[in-house]
Amino acid sequence: MKKQILFLFSFAMLLITGSAFSQEEDKAKVDTLDANTIIIRAGNAKVDSAIVHEKKKETKIANRFYADAIKEYKKLLKKDKEMFAPYYYIGRVNMRTKDYGDAVENFTKAIKIDSTHDDAFRDRGIAEVALQKFPEAKKDFNIAISVNANDPITYYQRGMLAEKGKDKQPCFEDYESALELKPNYPEVLFRRGMLLTLYKQDYVLAIGDFNKVTDLDSSFYGAYFWKGKAYFLGADNKSAIKELTTYLKTDSSNIDALIMRGAARLNINDCSNAIRDFDEVIKMDSKNFIALTNRGMAKGQLKNFNGGLEDLDLAIKIRPDYSPAYINRALVKYMNKDKKGGCKDLHLADGLNNAKAYELLEKYCRSEVK
Repeated sequence: MKKQILFLFSFAMLLITGSAFSQEEDKAKVDTLDANTIIIRAGNAKVDSAIVHEKKKETKIANRFYADAIKEYKKLLKKDKEMFAPYYYIGRVNMRTKDYGDAVENFTKAIKIDSTHDDAFRDRGIAEVALQKFPEAKKDFNIAISVNANDPITYYQRGMLAEKGKDKQPCFEDYESALELKPNYPEVLFRRGMLLTLYKQDYVLAIGDFNKVTDLDSSFYGAYFWKGKAYFLGADNKSAIKELTTYLKTDSSNIDALIMRGAARLNINDCSNAIRDFDEVIKMDSKNFIALTNRGMAKGQLKNFNGGLEDLDLAIKIRPDYSPAYINRALVKYMNKDKKGGCKDLHLADGLNNAKAYELLEKYCRSEVK
């Protein structure tokens, strides 16, 4: 933040005349903080108090403090409408209360008065993202970086905006820039780890990023979920189970985490515990065809063929074009010595363009493959 803003938080220098210095040297010095600074400090104190109440989920009390803060800032504008700081801080309060349109308006007023503050462009960009004004936000982030190329927050914000596009390379470039300026930036490490997992399939590097996040902040629970996902996709099922279990301690009803842990357990033939995970999902969502598909396979592995086929039939009824359900039903039928029925399901899965289906047709139904 520029010095022009920061001076409002500093104490004014005491102007001491020669006579005062010689005659009143041992008297208590008077705090000559100017009126503008007092109002800004009062407003920020109210914002700080509001944030405390926000964390306590006392929304009405927090909103009252925010309203009081805006009143303090507006007192300054009654004296001088050409002051940058009041408009800027009103915009910051608007951001806290999710009044993004008002935030953009106030940041714009501040920028018209003084366009040398990267913070104002950056924060206006964040508000514009919330309003889905993506081209405007990108322009503001670019200006903010041109004014101050050493703010990691702006690179982080521009990187997240770039994630909305098809080309993910700009995201990596902005996250790299942010981390050069602030190596221990948990949010940036987390976002980069997600991109490495989803788009580059570099699970080793992704896990490295997620490990750094949890080392820096053990309460950053989303990182445990994504670390578990990276381990799962990298076929390290035991590590996936460990990380997902840590995550589920904080969010026991997360369906994605339960399905993934169940699938990892199924992969290592821990079928009973896998079924428990899928049971939890189906209690919350009786039509979850992915959980039904996996539970059907787990039951089949435990030789509960009727129960397994019942789950798989239901999964296919709910989602007729979900090819993994046909493959799992084929395998359960094959385990139940119904080779003909199994091969029929594999042909159906093959018709849905499942690459695994042809491989299994070759293995189990070779005589039928033309």
